[in-house]
Amino acid sequence: MIIVQKVFRYIATRLYKPILANYLKKNRSYNFKPFKFIILSGVFHPAFFYSSKFLLQYLNKVNLENKNVIEVGAGSGLIAFNLALKAKSVIALELSKTAIKGLMLNQQNNKSILPNNVLKIIESNLFETLPPSVFDYIIVNPPYYPNNAKNEAELAWNCGKDFDYFQNFFSQAFNFMNAESKIIMVLSSQCNINKINSIAKSCGFNMQLKTTKKFLIEDNYIFEITKN
Repeated sequence: MIIVQKVFRYIATRLYKPILANYLKKNRSYNFKPFKFIILSGVFHPAFFYSSKFLLQYLNKVNLENKNVIEVGAGSGLIAFNLALKAKSVIALELSKTAIKGLMLNQQNNKSILPNNVLKIIESNLFETLPPSVFDYIIVNPPYYPNNAKNEAELAWNCGKDFDYFQNFFSQAFNFMNAESKIIMVLSSQCNINKINSIAKSCGFNMQLKTTKKFLIEDNYIFEITKN
């Protein structure tokens, strides 16, 4: 399986990714029942990557009734919008101004489906602009390539050469959780999970692997993360 993944990864890098990058230069429509999304150019498109739908499949099995949920880096809104059908409250947090514009557009376009006063969209660099509060669940599909982002679009992929994203994420998230709160994070076999786990531990967290799924070019993992 590892050899097969390497072959498909090579093909994806040399052929598929350039074609996809060209396709995503334009705004694209994307239907994911019951929602209809407009994915603006430069925003992570959930149809072409495994992680978002894998994470959503896992979350669909979690009891979110009467729970306060926040998604950090909501992107297109696929996860936050679906969680808004189940949870007490959902915050879609985003740093990208383009993604914020798309989230607000999609919220307006799907207002007949979304429950009233459940979904809130906030522009913020991680938790920086949020007032003191506690969330039952913090959901995140993080950037994990150890490169510095050169533009807004790369924020969805690159976590900084020194994994600055994870250091900032865990140190800030700690203040928005209690003993029962959970972070649910999706990661890939292409990232440095040992490094991320080390940062989590240094910030007072324990990472527990809950499920794994193999895809053509990588394995994806769901972690539940709690305070020590």
